[in-house]
Amino acid sequence: MYTALANNGNCETGGDIWARNIQTQNSYCVPVELVASYAKVDVYKQRGLSVNYNLQTFGKEFNDTTYPKLISTFGEPSDVDKNGKIKILVLDIRDGATANSSYVAGFFDPVNYFADQPGTNLRSNYSEILYMDGKELIDALVRDPTAFSSTAAHEFQHLIRYPYMVATRATDDSWINEGTSEVASDIAGYGPQKYRIDCFRGADSTRCPNGVNGVSFLNWSAGTTSSVILKQYAFAYAFMRYLYDISGNTEAEKNEFFRKSVQGNSIGIRAGSASQLMSVFRESARFNTTLLGSLNSDTFFRTFTLFMGQSAGTLNFAGVERFDASTNVEALDLSTAYAAYPFESTLNDIVAGPLGVNTATGTLSFAQGSGYAFTGNYNLASYSSTRYPNMTTVKSAGNTKSVLAWAAYSTNVNASVKNGITTTSTKSEEAENRYKSVILGDTITEGPLPVCGTQFINDEPHIYESIPLEQPSSKNGNTP
Repeated sequence: MYTALANNGNCETGGDIWARNIQTQNSYCVPVELVASYAKVDVYKQRGLSVNYNLQTFGKEFNDTTYPKLISTFGEPSDVDKNGKIKILVLDIRDGATANSSYVAGFFDPVNYFADQPGTNLRSNYSEILYMDGKELIDALVRDPTAFSSTAAHEFQHLIRYPYMVATRATDDSWINEGTSEVASDIAGYGPQKYRIDCFRGADSTRCPNGVNGVSFLNWSAGTTSSVILKQYAFAYAFMRYLYDISGNTEAEKNEFFRKSVQGNSIGIRAGSASQLMSVFRESARFNTTLLGSLNSDTFFRTFTLFMGQSAGTLNFAGVERFDASTNVEALDLSTAYAAYPFESTLNDIVAGPLGVNTATGTLSFAQGSGYAFTGNYNLASYSSTRYPNMTTVKSAGNTKSVLAWAAYSTNVNASVKNGITTTSTKSEEAENRYKSVILGDTITEGPLPVCGTQFINDEPHIYESIPLEQPSSKNGNTP
């Protein structure tokens, strides 16, 4: 009788905590016990759950390190329950995980930001809460001792950010939100994110074959395979880390850039889209208009080109080729910009092991915010397909390797065709299906794969553009 009662929480009057079932998208009541309490955080554990981890030590670390570092970067969190604290619930997240499968490592649920509505499928605790997995994530500590603390820092950025999205009635693009959270783990002291970098450059050939070649980090759509999702996380992390690094000369200046990206810059623009992110970045301490451009689109082109060239080890920035607005080949010299904005030590692993050359065959899909690394000299002038502005190439010394990138972002428009390119505008699927695309599909040999969950809110329609790309070996004047 006691065991049965212990496993049934009382969230109406008993002080237990509502949690979301990831599979059903319904709330259920979790019986809890308080295991650690500090000035800024209370840590709860699901009653009866055996957790082989010192939650008291974790709570103190979050209180003394993660909390102050992230609020100094992003600002104070909301406090809807007026207790001045964050609650962290360690539970067995109901995500359908089985032995050696993927699992949800943790999540922030926006429903808790709003008042509870009894009788509905989703219930609110009306409190600032982070949910952390107490099973698979704990087991992962054998391989990554900082995984638990790093995930908590990642989710804390989402919690701080959400009220600003509500205030501006915006759903920030996933790549910006997730990439910022990945860097937040670094800021809290748990980086760089080695597994993300290995995925980015293709060193993790089982989970991330071919690295980020051909992957667009701008569009995170429903139904995307788990392998692509992982690459998008890696891509978003690496690019946001680069922008953070080059935004300032000091930690305070870099943090100011991130804080403005969440809260808004001098004229209230938040980083909800690529263009808005560039508006915020252009106010950062190290930004140089002469080197990076006076328009958001040009700033994105230049930073993305610098990023992709360095990522692939193609560093001939004096001889950058670009399709201009008239789709003529324009020669650019970005060598001075490269000298001013090289990768910092946080991305040393990419410098030491750059993005490998593309190994796919046949016609390739090419989308904005993506790139391919090829062996040999990819001559932009010989590109026979329809040309589009801001496609660019960066080559290595001796033209032994080339990067072809489409350094442009799309905007949300109602037209079905833009610039002659067929575009797609679709509402993202319900959260249940979005989660299935994220957490399914892992390999037994590599062990369970943690994926943090945050995407519970309904996304706005996103426009993205994609064209077929022929292999460079089929082009005149190109080296196979």
